[in-house]
Amino acid sequence: MRKALFIFFSVLFISLSSTFAQSLMDYVSEVKGDVLVLKDYYDMGSVPNSLNNAILADTIDVPAGRVYELKTAGWYPQSSGFTTPSNRPTVIEGTYNGDLVTIDEPSSVPPLISGFTAEGSSSTGGITWGNDLTIKNTNTIIGAPDGTGGWAFFGSGAADAKVVFQNNMMEYNWWVFIQSNGHAGTKLFFKDNYFVNMSGRACRRNGGVYDNTEQVTDTVYIENNTHVMGQGYLYKFRNFQIPFIYVNHNTFVNISSVVFETQGYQSNNIITNNVFINCQAQPFRPNMVEDLPEQNALGLEQGLIDIVHPLPDSVLQEDRKFLVENNLVYWDPKIADLASEANSLAINGFTNWVNQTMTMNAHTQALFDDDANFPYLTETGWINKLPTFTDPADLLTDQVDIFKEFSINTVDSLSTNVMPTWRLVNLGPDNHIYTDFPIPVDLSYSDADLMVAGTDGLPLGDLNWFPTQKADFLANHAQYYGDIVAAWNAGTPVTDVQEIGGIPTDFELSQNYPNPFNPTTAINFSLAKAGNVTLKVYNSLGQEVTTLVDGFKNAQNYKVTFDASKLSSGVYYYSLSSGNFVQTKKMMLLK
Repeated sequence: MRKALFIFFSVLFISLSSTFAQSLMDYVSEVKGDVLVLKDYYDMGSVPNSLNNAILADTIDVPAGRVYELKTAGWYPQSSGFTTPSNRPTVIEGTYNGDLVTIDEPSSVPPLISGFTAEGSSSTGGITWGNDLTIKNTNTIIGAPDGTGGWAFFGSGAADAKVVFQNNMMEYNWWVFIQSNGHAGTKLFFKDNYFVNMSGRACRRNGGVYDNTEQVTDTVYIENNTHVMGQGYLYKFRNFQIPFIYVNHNTFVNISSVVFETQGYQSNNIITNNVFINCQAQPFRPNMVEDLPEQNALGLEQGLIDIVHPLPDSVLQEDRKFLVENNLVYWDPKIADLASEANSLAINGFTNWVNQTMTMNAHTQALFDDDANFPYLTETGWINKLPTFTDPADLLTDQVDIFKEFSINTVDSLSTNVMPTWRLVNLGPDNHIYTDFPIPVDLSYSDADLMVAGTDGLPLGDLNWFPTQKADFLANHAQYYGDIVAAWNAGTPVTDVQEIGGIPTDFELSQNYPNPFNPTTAINFSLAKAGNVTLKVYNSLGQEVTTLVDGFKNAQNYKVTFDASKLSSGVYYYSLSSGNFVQTKKMMLLK
């Protein structure tokens, strides 16, 4: 009898396994080792949820390297959201792996994940991570074909998860693309993404990428992303101190409200090598009731960098480490002083509106300038100019007028304005879920000074617009990242002195580049023999301005970045001395 029961249950188990396997394979068009290529909406006979159902059906002997591959140009709509398995990581990838912003082949359009419109109803879908999650080479629309919009698409369902978004397009939201409320310890990585049209609901603060809503996120890593046309707070860090925030080589264009909403509480930030164009245009009024939960803790206007001191009693008092280096900012004159316009109109009966088009407010600047009390707050290398973008389309012309109108209208607490959708190709309501592709702008530029202005000697902003330089960046990423983190920990600029290797046969002091410059320039020198070295800068009267190098150096090639942001325009001289070798060259600062 026992033998018969064993045989019965064995047959039952095999039968159930076959049922599950068949259920999973209903959603699979091809198996490539551990990779399952999923059928899309049309492969399924116009039925949604193939992505959801495949992941949830994949429960038996799932390999550690499982990847769910979505077809190029495939559509994967969701009539409801779902939570990924809690017992294993989930990896969702589009087939085509090219860098999004430089793909010029319409046939390489990334797979689309969106909501779904059924007869009589619609859903904006969504994915909650139940464990680690990777989303790569896809396009996500927070909306359904009928024009319905959604609050957020990705959310937290587990603590301590590593979540990676890489090489994705994302468009539309009433709030943010990703939120983490309810679970602590999330490690978030944003790499190589293109975020556009972050809008959809009438709210001056909503429409962004990420919101740290309830618990402390462990890490936020933002590198080589482009952000275009944002309505509200882009990254909401709020008053929960995040142990590590890293923002390097990103491009931001036309972001109406605050880029990094921190309430001034954050303590460990790296903001390096970014390009900020027309950001934070919305004027600010202290103690505006609607904004209080997301306002600076001292009731001050927020710049791109915003910290307060002292911290409230409820917040951990600790040494604060900020590295802010080699970032570019530019504000179109049309939006540079919207506060005056708000005051002239006495919006909501108030005439105390102030600008937020600034790198930091006076309180924050004073903290960075106080090296005695805040030795780990490092700020240097702001560049103020508009890059000569290759093809910005109308982002810096017609869209600035539209952007300005939205930004001033939303000053009114009763505003019902929504930032208009910016599209150049897929226009009209019938194309609600079809993002412009190929991406219809080219935000590379040709400015010689900006091409080498990074702490790594590479262009500022998202390096995906510069494929050759991006390859160099990836090849040397460990060094570049290590240099930044080491400087952050030491409370010094990255670009004090960089060792660039080689065994020179002669002493040499090179001409600085670029020259003329504003405000930073690179000075290279070579040492044929180890010894004590000094490199000093003098003004036209022969008075010493600064010492760039003073100490023992090994024989090799070096690069020093000279930051003249606090000096006036004019001729300067730099002189290298090592043993019997002394050489001086001239350079020109033009502001």
